[in-house]
Amino acid sequence: MTALGMKGMLPGCLAAIGVLVMFQGCGSSGPRVLDVKGTVQYDGKPVAEGDITFLPENEAIGGEGGKIKDGKYAMKVKEGRNKVHITASRVVPGKKGPMGEDWVEQFVPAKYNDNTNLTAEVATGKTQHDFNLAK
Repeated sequence: MTALGMKGMLPGCLAAIGVLVMFQGCGSSGPRVLDVKGTVQYDGKPVAEGDITFLPENEAIGGEGGKIKDGKYAMKVKEGRNKVHITASRVVPGKKGPMGEDWVEQFVPAKYNDNTNLTAEVATGKTQHDFNLAK
């Protein structure tokens, strides 16, 4: 093959190498993501509205958050052991803010969010996680 023929092949070879390098990072080396669902109760009653977050023990992976509605949640969560944070707020009857707006309070104690000890092991066959929070 002539030098001219080799030069003609160079762009094609470089493009092929680029595609291979690009797809090398697309493997499934991270944890699987599973559909997780469950219920959340506080003091024996379903949490009307709130937020739930699953944070993997390996914080570099990043967590997943979802909404609680009528005491239920459904979301995608990374497989493995997770810390669980739950927050919810409600309107305080008869109390108003400085502009006349409804006064809203966070009623789920810090032991279930900022200082949580709640955990959930997410794995195939272990995707239902119910939380019954005491006062």
